[in-house]
Amino acid sequence: MQFRDAQQYVGYTCEVAYKDRHGDVLRETMHIVDVSYVPMYGLCMLTDVREVRLDRIVEVQAIDMAQAA
Repeated sequence: MQFRDAQQYVGYTCEVAYKDRHGDVLRETMHIVDVSYVPMYGLCMLTDVREVRLDRIVEVQAIDMAQAA
């Protein structure tokens, strides 16, 4: 995922699919707080649950984006 693509989800609750260190795809519902550079990890999506590296994200599906519009 690219930085600009990830920024559109800031402030929304989303279902994020990402690969863990073993290559398994995990899905979690998270509130996206920010997208930023984290030293030693690179570009990350900062959430209420954890930081997810952008290069590991497979899919993001907004849950409450339709409600906000």
